[in-house]
Amino acid sequence: MAKKKAASLRRAGRKSVKSAAASKSSRFVKDLLVRGEAAKPGKDGKLPLSATHAIVKENPDGTVEVKRARYKLF
Repeated sequence: MAKKKAASLRRAGRKSVKSAAASKSSRFVKDLLVRGEAAKPGKDGKLPLSATHAIVKENPDGTVEVKRARYKLF
């Protein structure tokens, strides 16, 4: 009985870790979009100077996938 309970707790822990990581990731991408640090490349394939991430895919649910392009120097 104790083994089943321990296994159940491990599975529940994995789910919460995955969902926490997913929520952190989606929050990071949303913040990039709000700050203007994620943009689509132009017709010439270049990003705006203010962009640090390129939008590589737009999902049907409205979310986007980004890829790091460069670092910002202050």
